[in-house]
Amino acid sequence: MLKLDHLQKQYGDFSMDCSLEVKPGCITGLIGQNGAGKSTTFKAILGLITKDGGRITISGKDIENFTATDRENIGVVLSDSGFSGYLTPKDYIPVLKQIYKNFQKDYFSEQMDRMKLPLDKKIKDFSTGMKAKFKVLIALSHQARFLILDEPTAGLDVVARDEILEMLFCLLFRSPEKHTCWKNIVWE
Repeated sequence: MLKLDHLQKQYGDFSMDCSLEVKPGCITGLIGQNGAGKSTTFKAILGLITKDGGRITISGKDIENFTATDRENIGVVLSDSGFSGYLTPKDYIPVLKQIYKNFQKDYFSEQMDRMKLPLDKKIKDFSTGMKAKFKVLIALSHQARFLILDEPTAGLDVVARDEILEMLFCLLFRSPEKHTCWKNIVWE
């Protein structure tokens, strides 16, 4: 599904050379110290920064040849991105429908309700946990085939973290009963 072949990036004293492969159906985590290049890797995969060398392919296609349709198959949550605080989730619905042809408004609205996220409240008035849930929900609401999540639960309390993980696992494992798959997962 994703293959990095000697992805290279340099910023001043920072130098990165990363190779990895994520096969379809696999969950892969990048673990490293602050400044190791995890977010840089994600941004290069998404084409948000230029790479200095190497090759990046998703589903066998070089990201340099990705079309808007190809990009719709990627769900993204970046640690340092956000949404305009002066808009409400309800304001984002028509925007999301324009951006993603597969945007699932009903799923989005159901999950907003289930997580007690108000549709009419400005994002700037959301708590940190509410903002995190909102970002993950958008990444999951357009039938993406590949997810890139950069610290989606960093800084969250245990309850908010568990709600986000429940959303992800239920989607990944396609539980036939909505949102009951979480009860079968044991964290060590």
